Amino acid sequence: MAFDRAALLAKVRTTIVRYGMLEDGDLVVVAVSGGPDSVALLHLLEELRGSFYPHVRLHVAHLNHQLRGEEAEADEAFVRELAERLGIPFTSERRDVRALARTQGRNLEEVAREVRYAFLRRVAAEVGARRIATGHTLTDQAETFLLRLLRGAGGEGLSGIHPVVDDLIVRPLLAVRREETRAYCEALGIPYRMDRSNLELERWRNRVRWEVLPRLVALNPQALEAIGRAAERLRVDEAYFDEVLGNVFPDALISRERDMLRLSVEKLRALHPALRSRALREAIRQLCGHTRRVTSQHVEALERLLEPGKSGRRVLLPAAVVVWREFDALTFRHQPRRPQPYWRELCPGEPIEVGGFGIWLERGVVEAPTSAGQIVVLDDERVPERLAVRSRRPGDRYVPVGRRRPLKLKTLMWAQRIPISERDRWPLVVTAEEDRIVCAPGLPVAAEFAVRAETRRLAVIRFERGRT
Repeated sequence: MAFDRAALLAKVRTTIVRYGMLEDGDLVVVAVSGGPDSVALLHLLEELRGSFYPHVRLHVAHLNHQLRGEEAEADEAFVRELAERLGIPFTSERRDVRALARTQGRNLEEVAREVRYAFLRRVAAEVGARRIATGHTLTDQAETFLLRLLRGAGGEGLSGIHPVVDDLIVRPLLAVRREETRAYCEALGIPYRMDRSNLELERWRNRVRWEVLPRLVALNPQALEAIGRAAERLRVDEAYFDEVLGNVFPDALISRERDMLRLSVEKLRALHPALRSRALREAIRQLCGHTRRVTSQHVEALERLLEPGKSGRRVLLPAAVVVWREFDALTFRHQPRRPQPYWRELCPGEPIEVGGFGIWLERGVVEAPTSAGQIVVLDDERVPERLAVRSRRPGDRYVPVGRRRPLKLKTLMWAQRIPISERDRWPLVVTAEEDRIVCAPGLPVAAEFAVRAETRRLAVIRFERGRT
């Protein structure tokens, strides 16, 4: 392609000014991999320093992911020499990203990205930089847009690569095509490295890069710019939705704890679908700090939990987050470890604390107590001598008072609105020998142990919440 150096510099300068990426006097960490985009970025910033930002200082940072053996080592050496030749301070780090991804059981590219940005932020903090500049181009923007479109992303995902992130990370080349960075390097005789993994067509991004984008450009020579404008408009739309969401989300929030968040089903249903899906994503973001790997299918599954008759249903999200419907509440929580089963003998006059309750037993009582709290009164002569308290087990059922046939414990817990999150540790009083359910807090007494007209002495069990 015909190369116009002045036009390229003007394009980069316009992007920097438009988004307020730099101020004269800034210290900027420049992420340099050794490829043409990042190498061009470094030289273009050097040129702009001479013309517009004489007091800007640069610091080169390079992360060796150790993914390509000797090639990765050569990339690191190349970037080090480049920084030395330009007289720019240099920091590098080596991380075995493949081993880290294997240990965490996660996607390699995702882990590599997290490690890279954590490294860049750390370098910026250590050297006192106000900005981190990366070499993302308009071509990267188009590839990202198309990949997310193929995965069914909504407005947030399709808004693509943002020019400025966290008032720290900036992308000065976001209006520049990848072929322009190569033309710049070749016109000025600037060497750069090539990553052969970019040619592997097994990767989605490479298929988009080498097969899809060229066809789109053949249909419309300005396809990349058109995609860039679409992403920009979506970013503007998302900024507006974020503002509106900030006003309505607190109204839908029932409670917020360190590892759990609850939203009102009624309030969510009342929202416009465009806001409702964003409110669900915001709940995940507040709990996890991000929404990575949360797809439109995940959000649609959460929306189905809001439908009538879905109480008790749950959805498992990436990052080990579980969301479940409990009557009029939608609960988001980091997936907790299943509570350990327990079994404790319950003796008269010897209170125990288990399952979140303090539990007391009295035998041979003549008159029913009137004290506050959850009191269960039983026929003392029908209750076996030995009782125990245990957690629930699969298949638990009993005949509650007023019924003739046994009901599943799960059904009774649902009817009494006992939260799903508490059911596995909810205490059940049972006969110690035959393991027959006697009673439980908030549930009807078993019919065989209930008080009758001929009852002479009582067994009294008291439950007090919040003891463990």
